Amino acid sequence: MMHLRNYILTLLFAGCSGLLFGQATEPVTIQLKNEAAVNTKGLEFSPTFYEDGIVFVSTNTAGLKKVTDPQLKLPAMSILRSRRDAEGALFTPEPFAKELSSLYHEGPVCFDRTAETVYFSRNVEVNGKVKLAQDGSQKMRIYASRKNGNSWSAPAPLPFNAGEFDDCHPVISIDGDKLFFASNRPGGKGGMDLYVAYRVGDSWSEPVNLGEGVNTAGNEVFPFIHADNTLYYASTGLEGQGGLDIYYVIPDAASWTTPVNLGTPFNTSGDDFGLIVDLNKINGYYSSNGAGGAGGDEIFSFHTNNGNLDDYLLQNNRVPARPVDLKIVVTDKRSGLPVADAEVKIVNAAAENVIGRDEAGNLITVQTVDGQDVMKAMTPNGGLSGNTDQQGRFAGEVLPATYVISLSKPGYQTKQLRLPITKPGNELAVQLDKADVEGKAHWNASLFNYLTNAPMAGAALVVTNRTTGQRDTVYADDNGLVDHYLDPNTKYKVDIYQGGRLVGSSEIDTQGWPVNGLATNQNFSVAPIMPGAKIELSNIYYNFNDATLRPDARQDLNMIVALLKQQPTMAIELASHTDSRGSAYYNQDLSQRRANGVVDYLGSQGIDRARVRPVGYGESEPRNNCSDGESCTELQHARNRRTEMRMTSGLQAASVVYVDGQISGEPQPAANTQVNVAPLTPGNPVPVSVTTADQNAYYVIAGSFLMENRAQNRLNELLAAGYTEAAVVRFPNSTFYSVSAGKFSVRQEAVQMEKRLEQGNNIEAFVRAVQ
Repeated sequence: MMHLRNYILTLLFAGCSGLLFGQATEPVTIQLKNEAAVNTKGLEFSPTFYEDGIVFVSTNTAGLKKVTDPQLKLPAMSILRSRRDAEGALFTPEPFAKELSSLYHEGPVCFDRTAETVYFSRNVEVNGKVKLAQDGSQKMRIYASRKNGNSWSAPAPLPFNAGEFDDCHPVISIDGDKLFFASNRPGGKGGMDLYVAYRVGDSWSEPVNLGEGVNTAGNEVFPFIHADNTLYYASTGLEGQGGLDIYYVIPDAASWTTPVNLGTPFNTSGDDFGLIVDLNKINGYYSSNGAGGAGGDEIFSFHTNNGNLDDYLLQNNRVPARPVDLKIVVTDKRSGLPVADAEVKIVNAAAENVIGRDEAGNLITVQTVDGQDVMKAMTPNGGLSGNTDQQGRFAGEVLPATYVISLSKPGYQTKQLRLPITKPGNELAVQLDKADVEGKAHWNASLFNYLTNAPMAGAALVVTNRTTGQRDTVYADDNGLVDHYLDPNTKYKVDIYQGGRLVGSSEIDTQGWPVNGLATNQNFSVAPIMPGAKIELSNIYYNFNDATLRPDARQDLNMIVALLKQQPTMAIELASHTDSRGSAYYNQDLSQRRANGVVDYLGSQGIDRARVRPVGYGESEPRNNCSDGESCTELQHARNRRTEMRMTSGLQAASVVYVDGQISGEPQPAANTQVNVAPLTPGNPVPVSVTTADQNAYYVIAGSFLMENRAQNRLNELLAAGYTEAAVVRFPNSTFYSVSAGKFSVRQEAVQMEKRLEQGNNIEAFVRAVQ
């Protein structure tokens, strides 16, 4: 898999779009394995790569002579080696180098790039005898040894060791110029801190503390520096999952980015530390005593599927939130000359998970967090847009994320790619092909979420020619629009992907479409809600100790009614949560009564109760720290009072697709499955004037709302801002009140108003086509 990692990435796009998309069709997963052959009932930890396996630290003596540690009641640590078999599993270990072994603790270790020099920490001894510090304890120092044939030279202490304190856990950078280690020497932030010493000729500088951006009042230990300069380490001083947790930081000018917790599956409620990962960040090892096994600290291997460790962390929103640079150079594929004035659009591909927007303009998305699909809000990040200069160059900064990059210019074929961008130094060279559209049918498609009316920005359409089998992949822009050319009089299968998952499939036939002329327009509406995803029913509010539904709750519940009627095999769980006030027993009963009340309403609307399981969770799952004994405001307590819907069965990854109002491949839904607008409530006494969307028009939508009064508020806001043509419209197959700032017959004019709304009025907007 290709990545942007501090080098120039040149992509020749001809015939590659399907391949590029195919690399992202499945979510990145982590496969863990307990390396049982090396683990014992004692301690095994801190692996490092060495030739065809690893070198690690263990209380298994493997035949070496060792004293017993009185505190551990286990033999002192030894440095062992294990090779891998043909399947990648580790063999039973053996001593790494007997000439480096002493009676006392040794390890961890690291090797330089050539594996000719080993650096390791061990207890201080002189002539085979214990040397104690002034406090009566035996300290750790860092030593170096060079390989001589098949043996290693006598260990020599490094010059910066602090005799009265511990220096341990060395790791050297790929260039050999920086040695990182842990120490409790004076001048630190507390406990063990991480330091770096710089090579000076044949010696080393005085160590430099990595600073408060990395070090805390707790312990920072077991560092590992990757070839791309990512520093992984373990800490007890940051908010984590318990014990030592594994974090990483990235160099940022003269400092480091904010530490990021690797999360599950690496971190547990126990101690997790000593992570290493190979050059491509696909395979690695780490240590844990919280993931089960035969003993204490154990070594686990891990393998990433469908990507690497960076992709996994990006997918699970575990990246530092600071801008990184991106430079793009666009040239003509034939001549190699720069392509000036090419339009560049860089859209955050997280928007491909968008299922709606809240009143504040935040995107409501389906995201994978620690391996689970959850609904969450995110601040819109539209990425970048602009044009290349006379040298074909475009530059800017984006936050770490996966982006859909689109480059277009009249006379050229539009090129799109989907790439993760996580670190500084990203340079992309792109070659554009001259447009060859003679004899082609021009196809415009608009993709929208059926339930929320939100555009499916960044969604991918894999278009397969039913006759030849040729596949092309195109991406929807930030308005959910697709512009592509197809063969005339040809049948195609269209697979729609969102968030790396297949969310719908359709068939199109270009029989009778115009050639070399106007575009044929189609609207695709998809219901892309995934099994297991949680949707908070945000309009269901409860007062303290209240189990009754408010009138505005029916707005949310009517959407659920419509979904269940459209999907007759689907089943859901309705989960109700309370705040922490009152006894746990009372809150459990209260939450169950609330959940039952929701089910009663759904039953009154014709939904079979067997398809809906009400579950009261009481106060067991608060969203903040407002647990028993904590002083919280009423707003903080109210945040914990909520009802959520979770899909349990019936709706698989390929969801229903409506093409121009018809269910693709299925009969049109019966009239009684359509959602009726909820009746007026006391809080909304005046009906909103609603118009039906016109055909052959482009609407600039400044918000879609379930509740009429909220649509009216947005309409008033637009009118006050001078958008005199603003109106509330209803689109085919939509249950939402969409607020239009204006409608146009030309798409470009609509796009200009969209930009004016966002840049001049700070109102999120998108363009919706009706054909």
